[in-house]
Amino acid sequence: MTVFGPSGPVISRSAIVHDPFDEEAFEEILPKAAGLRLLLNESDLPLVNELAFDLFCSLYKYFAKLRSAAEITPEAQGNRDLLGRALDLREHEKLRAFTRLKPAETALATELVLDALLQDIARAPKAPEASTERQEPTDSSSESAKSVTTQRLREVLKDAREDLESVTELVAAWSAGAGQETRLPSELKLRLMRDIVRNPRLRMIARLFGRYRRLGLRERTLPAMRASQEVVDFIQGGDVARALAGELSSFAMEEREDLFYSKVVTHSLLIYELWRREEEPRAVYLCIDNSGSMAGEKEVWAKASALALAHLALAEDRPVEVVLFGDAADPLRIVSMRPADDSSTRLEKVLDVASYFLGGGTDFVKPLSHVLEAIETGHHTGNDLLFVTDGLCPIPEEFVRRFREAKARHDLRMTSVLIGDEALALREISDTVHRLDEALEAGEALAAHFASAFLERGHEPLHAVRAPLRPGRGTPLLFDHFLPADDQA
Repeated sequence: MTVFGPSGPVISRSAIVHDPFDEEAFEEILPKAAGLRLLLNESDLPLVNELAFDLFCSLYKYFAKLRSAAEITPEAQGNRDLLGRALDLREHEKLRAFTRLKPAETALATELVLDALLQDIARAPKAPEASTERQEPTDSSSESAKSVTTQRLREVLKDAREDLESVTELVAAWSAGAGQETRLPSELKLRLMRDIVRNPRLRMIARLFGRYRRLGLRERTLPAMRASQEVVDFIQGGDVARALAGELSSFAMEEREDLFYSKVVTHSLLIYELWRREEEPRAVYLCIDNSGSMAGEKEVWAKASALALAHLALAEDRPVEVVLFGDAADPLRIVSMRPADDSSTRLEKVLDVASYFLGGGTDFVKPLSHVLEAIETGHHTGNDLLFVTDGLCPIPEEFVRRFREAKARHDLRMTSVLIGDEALALREISDTVHRLDEALEAGEALAAHFASAFLERGHEPLHAVRAPLRPGRGTPLLFDHFLPADDQA
């Protein structure tokens, strides 16, 4: 007998409504997500693969929709309860801001959330052994879901969002220049992000880097606007942005609007002539103490500040060299960054700086000698040096004399940051000295200050681009441009 009418609901083990394109995205990214794959292979939780896929879909899809309870198989009702509570949380929506339609970011977020959930489920007390009396089978996924409270689920999603926010900002900042799109292979991007997130020290450096970079950009906005151009004269042209207020007033008057348009077309508007800055980019050297006493918060602050400063310098086409130093017997770790480096090379160098640590003692002469050698071979007209340390080290008088001579000869400007002690030896060779206490209370303000003070000094050499002088004139006069060409006055 044929039954007519709408078909019943499709029974599924997946709690999130999805389509073949979502399945394809998950199957394509899973082989590249080594951490997520390892979690799934080692877990003995029933329906863990379905839970991972549901988490992936809830974070990846542009609109995430939960299936009704009637559409879910009994053994997957626990997963539906867990996903339903997650979708109702604000933290889940905040996390989706970094994962929506982004397979690599979604895979990492899925791994972070799933790992935390599996650990909580494993720590939950086991259900008592069943008695000899016959009982109905229990739903294992429901028992697992109940062991994760809503408050704990909120904390897991919040932690995943904070980790993903910091690592995605670092990867995006270092894998593309201004106005460029980030195009890293998914496998490389996932590996780099996972290496950062799974290392507590790298994770903290990434988080502080993002904060210091934003502070630096904000500090540099106004000085850059103020120092980029200078009014030196009035000329005729068609640039409306530089037009005088009197010319713009014509645009505001209906009877003179046509006259304004005609001046724009014929380039006869009275506009400001601006003084253009043309200087060679100054090289930047960042010397970071990697001795044993710098371990912990001091190392994290120093490297996060240095990387934020390096990123701002590279954005201005300034070459950067990071020197990680320790004792005189320890080798120097030299990481050279160039504006022309491709995205993968940049990120590898950033991880090299962030993860490398020597330990041991402190020696100032070795890194400073290297900087002098690099300056002599680099042939730059100007150089800036940032020296960060927490130790005291004597500097021979002969080296102090030679360093001062090289500073004057190569226009080297040195800024030193001493954490804890007095800058006795460094004060003799530094132009500026900053002191931080062991708690780094003023560290954030100092990191922002570097952007506006340390880097801004690279804009001092000015070269005006002006029209040739009129015959018989030693200096140009205002409105010379409007005199006839054959005027010999």
